Amino acid sequence: QAANNLRVRVEDGPHGFSLAPNANILYVTVTVCVPGGSPANPAECQVIDHVQVDTGSVGLRVLASKVKALNLPRVTLSAAGDAVTRTAWECFPFVVGGLWGANAGADVWLGQQVGTRIPLQLIEDDTQAALQATSDCVSAADHNVLDSAAALGSNGILGIGSTTLDCGQNCEAGDYTGSFVQYYSCPQTATASAGCSPTAVPAALQVYNPVAALPAAYNNGVVLKMPAVTDPGAATASGELVFGLNSLPNNTLPATARKVFLGVDYLNRPDSYLNVTTRFNGQSYASSYLDTGTNGLFFSDAAQIRCQGTTWYCPAGTQNLNAQLSDGDNPLANAVTVAFQLANAEALFSTNNTAFSGAAGAAPAGSVSFAWGMPFFYGKSVFLSIWQQAGALSGPWYAWTTP
Repeated sequence: QAANNLRVRVEDGPHGFSLAPNANILYVTVTVCVPGGSPANPAECQVIDHVQVDTGSVGLRVLASKVKALNLPRVTLSAAGDAVTRTAWECFPFVVGGLWGANAGADVWLGQQVGTRIPLQLIEDDTQAALQATSDCVSAADHNVLDSAAALGSNGILGIGSTTLDCGQNCEAGDYTGSFVQYYSCPQTATASAGCSPTAVPAALQVYNPVAALPAAYNNGVVLKMPAVTDPGAATASGELVFGLNSLPNNTLPATARKVFLGVDYLNRPDSYLNVTTRFNGQSYASSYLDTGTNGLFFSDAAQIRCQGTTWYCPAGTQNLNAQLSDGDNPLANAVTVAFQLANAEALFSTNNTAFSGAAGAAPAGSVSFAWGMPFFYGKSVFLSIWQQAGALSGPWYAWTTP
């Protein structure tokens, strides 16, 4: 193992995992410590396996039960002189489901590197706990609060997306209009979540990208290197997550890499903000993204046959397709053609495999997104920068190479 990498693996999920299908979920092992704790001391640190790697979100989120013994310090929001101590809690919805839990501070070890005193989320997985998800969080999660390893498909999520914070200015101002994430202030002694209320949270207390918290040589992005997978798939797929960009030989961007820039012009192109553009079948999709946290390619194609009762596609045979990826703010810039396969999902999932390059399904009706999920990453080295990090080569951007 190098000083700046971690082994990652697509494989079966943790004990109790019951999602079907168990497809294309990329796992890693992380170590969570009390601030200042030593990984050599089990009383101060906890090794957590089967944490899902997610390039489409930001922040470490772990099942609270996995670190309960550490008694991590909670993020407090109380001002001097307050009669009641108030702690930060968070609702974090995904495309499917959402998370509810308290915020805490910890040292996070990724291989040999550590990010110190990082705010993270403790996913509430005790159904008898006093503070269950608020009613508006349940609604935001489409009544699917993921509160166990079985529901989540992992013991946590390592969000290593394109920003340093999971929210930013909206949460600093407490303005959650149109926001997908929401922070709450809850009395420490509250016996029900009815006592919690949406609140502003300073940037320093918001959930932080663990990679951005690493030492300077490793904190401006990642490289995910995965082997090629041919259908009907592979039992497992092992790869490497490398920290840092252009600081060591194993994270240097080759001159032959194809690069597209994420949009940053929120006022004029909100759909493209922190996204890229995909052109497929004559249609342009402004909210496109590369996301290991999505277990297939999801896009609109009325010509495709869907598997019965699901959004997965089930063509009669494997199809070879292509689309164009280009910049977010300027869809005509840096256009590059990406070839991909679409296979029959029912046939793929009937095997005992977990890694599939041809798994694809339909995007929600009316969607302007093309989700390049885990199948995109097979057979490539994919470079993903973190916006506004020193040395990030004027990010944010995606780049990739193939053997």
